[in-house]
Amino acid sequence: MVLALREEVAIAPLVLPPLTPHERIFKEFDAYLRSERGLAPRSIVRHLPVIRRFLHEVCSGGVAALCKINQEDVIRYIERHAQDWSPGTGKAMCWSLRAFIRYLHHRGLNARPLADCVPSIRRWKLATLPTYLPAAQVRKALDGCDRKTVMGRRDYAILLLLAKPGLRADEVATLTLDDIDWRASEILVRAKGRQRARMPIPPDVAAAIVAYLRSGRPKSSCQRLFVRTLAPHIGFASGCAITMIAKAALDRVGIDGCAHRGAHIFQHSLASALLRSGATLSEIGQLLRHENHDTTRIYAKVDIDALRTLSLPWPGGVQ
Repeated sequence: MVLALREEVAIAPLVLPPLTPHERIFKEFDAYLRSERGLAPRSIVRHLPVIRRFLHEVCSGGVAALCKINQEDVIRYIERHAQDWSPGTGKAMCWSLRAFIRYLHHRGLNARPLADCVPSIRRWKLATLPTYLPAAQVRKALDGCDRKTVMGRRDYAILLLLAKPGLRADEVATLTLDDIDWRASEILVRAKGRQRARMPIPPDVAAAIVAYLRSGRPKSSCQRLFVRTLAPHIGFASGCAITMIAKAALDRVGIDGCAHRGAHIFQHSLASALLRSGATLSEIGQLLRHENHDTTRIYAKVDIDALRTLSLPWPGGVQ
């Protein structure tokens, strides 16, 4: 209604508030990452929270103060926050800072080439165990969705896509209505690295999506499969929203004590269950669309029964 009135010049056009100094920096950095670095929108979104916090702590004076950022500022910031989260998150923080500092030097906003002073955080390959849930807890999280409500039907379909085909949060968030081939029972997945893969839709997942489309999805011109329940009815900005839905599902049924609680735990649970049921690592890697075999090999560490057959006898006769 409001849009129609504005088109007819019946009411005043919408006047957007002026951008703050930091918002102007974000907008220009966003354009640089898109046009010159070729990053996908969902990769750009991951940079912004890190840069926002960095500017708030180190450069509160806006564009004019960007030239004053020096090596000590960068190193002190990283030392303060490197251990706030996991090594993987610390590594991602350094990646974002390095990209932003390169941008400042490239645009002449800071004369110092500071990207090389951003340290690398070590994260040893295959050093951790994947966090997973037993099948009973996965079922408990799914059953915790109230499918009598609109949000419950949407969340149930989302969780099934995470738990059964093993989709990632970003892959679920970017699904569109045209990505589903109902005749072939296939779904087009926009995977990591801008790859596309066609995957079969399990019958229970298809039924959950149909229930959401018929009695849950708000009327919207947005082509995204999953949209917000509250207006504006548009798709999610990134996979972060899917991660929050997964965390809420675990909280709702009291599943805690996991090292990592989010969308990825459902993919880990699927891989671990497949391995215990006799699937090979190669088959699991193909299902989860892993480019590197090392990514799949980590699941071998959770197959305790198979590992026992490889253990050497302990001195004294105990194995």
